[in-house]
Amino acid sequence: MKDFLEFLKLPPYLLSAVSIASGLLLFLPERVIELLFMSNFRTEYGFVIGAVFIIASSILAVLVMKSLYGIIKKKYDVFILKRTQTKFLIKLSEDKVQLINVFLQRKNHTVMLPMQDGLVIELRHYDVITPAGQTHAVSMLDPQINYFLQPWVIERIKESKELQKKFYF
Repeated sequence: MKDFLEFLKLPPYLLSAVSIASGLLLFLPERVIELLFMSNFRTEYGFVIGAVFIIASSILAVLVMKSLYGIIKKKYDVFILKRTQTKFLIKLSEDKVQLINVFLQRKNHTVMLPMQDGLVIELRHYDVITPAGQTHAVSMLDPQINYFLQPWVIERIKESKELQKKFYF
């Protein structure tokens, strides 16, 4: 039983090789099997070869389906994320749109903003803007740092005519 469990843990490329080899042993014409001097082997171990073929092929089929599911799920998740981001940007209030427009007008999409401003904190919370750097020297009388507009915001605006109208007045 331990050997059987080890067989199930083989990497996909080895399972493919086992599946192909056992399939050939099972399905090649008798004349070819005789040329390979494997007639007695196929007769004696035919049941085991068949079981190995079915198990290896089944595991490979499951692995292929799992991989396809992962690829499709990832594409679907990206689609849903983009759609949700676009809806979020469409619903933004006018003051947030004006601030994002300031970012869009700058070549490097970076603007110096007050750290304690509610609008800045809200846009940071939704990952629309991010501080440009980790440490900042600020005046404690008026703490301001550079923020940059997240690339996803720019991409969604470029992709949507409705967002382009909204953000480029």
